[in-house]
Amino acid sequence: MTFLEFAFANLKRRPARTLLTILGVTLAIGTAVALLALGRGIAESVEQGLDEQGAEMVVMARSATDVISARLPGDMAAELASMEGVEAVAGTLMAFTVVGEGNHVLVSGWDPASQAWRDVPLSEGRMPEPGAREVVVGDVIADTLQLQVGSEVLMFEEPFTVVGLTEFDTAMNRGLTIAPLSVLQEASLREGQVTYFSVRLDPELGAQEAEAVRQAIAEALPVTVSNAEEVMEGDRNTEVLESISTAISIVALVMGGLSLLGTLLLSVQERTREIGMMTAMGWSDMQVVGLIVVEGLVMGLAGCAGGVVLGIASSSFFGSLPALGDLIEFTPRAADLALPLAFAVPLCVLGASYPAWRAVRMLPAEALRSV
Repeated sequence: MTFLEFAFANLKRRPARTLLTILGVTLAIGTAVALLALGRGIAESVEQGLDEQGAEMVVMARSATDVISARLPGDMAAELASMEGVEAVAGTLMAFTVVGEGNHVLVSGWDPASQAWRDVPLSEGRMPEPGAREVVVGDVIADTLQLQVGSEVLMFEEPFTVVGLTEFDTAMNRGLTIAPLSVLQEASLREGQVTYFSVRLDPELGAQEAEAVRQAIAEALPVTVSNAEEVMEGDRNTEVLESISTAISIVALVMGGLSLLGTLLLSVQERTREIGMMTAMGWSDMQVVGLIVVEGLVMGLAGCAGGVVLGIASSSFFGSLPALGDLIEFTPRAADLALPLAFAVPLCVLGASYPAWRAVRMLPAEALRSV
């Protein structure tokens, strides 16, 4: 019997306990993968959504702690447009509202002059008329709420007519409801306010000139100027969510390691006489330690493999929830899988180390006398 076969044989002695330990590690890894995908998915969905809308530069209030609650006066558009190197400015207001039976919907109000209107992938219907209580809705939110062209939807306690359906590529925009800016400002009681300005620069500007314009805007006004990838970097809600996700992931992984530790400690206790016989037959301390560590690694690696599958499956489940999947893309990336695995494998070795140390500390004569 080979060394590895011996380890497998030991694990098969208590199949229920072995499977429960593997399940504990699986749940720990799966939780970590799903939560890390959640934290990253929110930031990436917003970045991709803004990029798809053609936001070259995003100007937001310097004091804003998160994207949705940020507010700027709408008349700041004239100041931005007057700056050298700026070709066009368009304000956007974003707000959440509850529609139907508790469905949270993200509504975006666009300036009639926004380039984004011309780039909307309209699949059916038409665009809203300026000043009219009309909206176009993404295909995902339309399926969720069973809306079609001509449907009436109650938002901010005001009736809106669906006049078009869109087919964007990104998760955020597929769950987005779009209205004329002035109409959304009035309905949401935020008249004269915008969440951010989309700024398009003169296309003839070079990279250094564009950066100079960016710095000039930030120095002249109490705002931050970012590209789509940078928008979520200082978002408080995203930072809190990522911190919570990381903390829960670490706790889950530690619990998985403790489960492995408990199983191996109990196994060593039950096999006292056997370990004594092995050492009496000439097994070295390193061989005994290696056997216990291999048993821990087998259970740990099996749990890691199951955890990756569970994490991907959980992410798909979260994405199917209307309140989340309509706005956020839950797709685990290599980094989401690598981080828990990189943490879990050493943790499994560590969890097996103490039982292995206990095993080699036993004197052969005392171990053989144990019942």
